[in-house]
Amino acid sequence: MFRILSWELWLVLIISIVIAAISTTLVGRYSCALEWQGYKTLTSSLTNLWAVILGVSVSTMPRTPSLRSLFLAWVCFSLAFSTVFQAFLTTFLTDLGYETPIQNMDELFASGFKLCYESRYEYIFQNAGEKEMLNMQNSILDFPEYWSCFDSARYHKNASVLLPDLQAEAENALRRMLEKNSEPPLCKLEDGEVYFEGWRMVMWQADPLMKRVNEIIDRVFEAGLYNYWISREINSLILRSRKTAIGQPLDGYFSFNIYHMQPAFYLLLMGWCLSALCFMFELLYNRLLNIRARR
Repeated sequence: MFRILSWELWLVLIISIVIAAISTTLVGRYSCALEWQGYKTLTSSLTNLWAVILGVSVSTMPRTPSLRSLFLAWVCFSLAFSTVFQAFLTTFLTDLGYETPIQNMDELFASGFKLCYESRYEYIFQNAGEKEMLNMQNSILDFPEYWSCFDSARYHKNASVLLPDLQAEAENALRRMLEKNSEPPLCKLEDGEVYFEGWRMVMWQADPLMKRVNEIIDRVFEAGLYNYWISREINSLILRSRKTAIGQPLDGYFSFNIYHMQPAFYLLLMGWCLSALCFMFELLYNRLLNIRARR
């Protein structure tokens, strides 16, 4: 509950309640006999103001215009605060969120995580400069097999893995990059481009067809044929694996249903149980007081 707002906002809320309670008490006392006794003590004023924040009706409404104006201002403040708080609470209950992710390679090496890669990517680090090698020499692990590298990053949560973009898209399509609750165990670095490796076609120098080939390649990319071929290849992988992606990753748009509201209903049920216990305790307490009064 306390993680919904920062400590500065909680401090501002506490200070606001204290100032409003003191102001209400002073205004109620200076109103002489025109005001209810419930607004002339600090405890009762604090109780009424806290009831307004929780959306509960107060025992008695103020009488004097000055106290009514102050009370109306507090109601407006409570309405705005409760609306924002409920919105953040709903978001917090339906999506627990993630810790601040690592955004670039420098933060990755500073975090102490090991960078896992396959042996076929050895040439990337062999061609790196002295500064890059100095940062990476204590953070690199060479895994001979891809699955051991991938599983180390996915299950142990103590390593990062070097993957080509196409391979990462294929793993996402096959749901290997998603857990049962559709949460991705691995996240992509925002500035995590380690090495740019493009597809090349070798031709003889001064070949008369070089200009025509370049035009065809440009038109293929501009028409979107390359992305279309990639999507078809990924769809064929999904069909061959016989896996249907029912869930969707939480980093994009997804279907919001009653399943995501389970924590909110659990919290509501807990509140109802506490309210029922308080109500039963009040009934027992009143009966005990009546029994003692009769004796």
